Amino acid sequence: MRINAFLAKLGLGSRRKVEELVLAGRVKINGSTITDLSFQVNEEDSILFDGKPVTKEEGSDSRPKIIAFNKPPGFLTSHEDKHHENTIFTLLPESFQKYNYAGRLDLDSRGLILLSIDGNFIQKVTHPKNKIDKEYIISLKQPVSWKKIAEEFMLGVREGGETLRALAVKPANVFPEKTPPGFTSYLSIVLKEGKKRQIRRMCKTKDLVVLDLYRIRIGKLDLRNFDLLEGKYKVVTEEQVLGNLNP
Repeated sequence: MRINAFLAKLGLGSRRKVEELVLAGRVKINGSTITDLSFQVNEEDSILFDGKPVTKEEGSDSRPKIIAFNKPPGFLTSHEDKHHENTIFTLLPESFQKYNYAGRLDLDSRGLILLSIDGNFIQKVTHPKNKIDKEYIISLKQPVSWKKIAEEFMLGVREGGETLRALAVKPANVFPEKTPPGFTSYLSIVLKEGKKRQIRRMCKTKDLVVLDLYRIRIGKLDLRNFDLLEGKYKVVTEEQVLGNLNP
């Protein structure tokens, strides 16, 4: 098996992240530093990362491959942070502490996060070539003329030297809401890209104040279709997230 796929399978990170570690010379196979991403590895090889052995953890085969987590606001999507003690992993059992996450949500945002011990699955969800879309519902301080906003967001707006673009924008199915015809305070925004704080940055270009940002769907997995309270997790399958996609 290629070195990136093998190390991702062991939970060292996504294939993309593992490739960075290999190219940086941080991985040794049988005593030799390997920087060739085509290098083939097998179960019997001795693998060191930063001088420490990398092995499959005991009991890892019995742990669920993927969990869906409903992140509350006020928690960082991070394993640890010296400036903030509340991370999503403080809400998860010890057995999930080494899981990797497929895309962040910022501190004030909430909603669906996927975590997995399988770096190959993380790669499938996060790699741009697979075009896994994500849906967010945002609450705005003031009602907006949504068709104009939708056109501009789907065309793309410039912020921070980047073009930020939405795949789809429409009023969210939130009732009751008393607004004039053609206006809404709740938008559903679908993204295929995942740039840092993308939706908040897009709204900033239009002077829109976001009160709440809620990721409701990743791929086929939709929080509207099953009961998952904030701060709780549920075991899910790759098929529930990706459908028949086989990258």
